[in-house]
Amino acid sequence: MDVEPSHRRRGIGQALMAKMLRDDRAHGARSSVLMAMHAGALLYLRMGYEQIGTLFIFAPKKQRSS
Repeated sequence: MDVEPSHRRRGIGQALMAKMLRDDRAHGARSSVLMAMHAGALLYLRMGYEQIGTLFIFAPKKQRSS
C-alpha cells in the first residue's frame, strides 16, 4: 500500500489499512504480518503492530559503463 506523498498525513493510509484488516477478518484471517518501509512505521505502531525484526534487502550495484 502506498499513499501519494502530496496526500499523506490526512488519514488515508489508516483508512486503507483499517478496511484491509476488516476485510481480512471477514474472510477468516486471525492475524497479519507486514513488511513495511520506514515511512509507514508510525502508522503501523499506532494501529497496534509492533516491530519484531528488521529485514535487509540487497541488490547488485549498477555496473559502470567504461
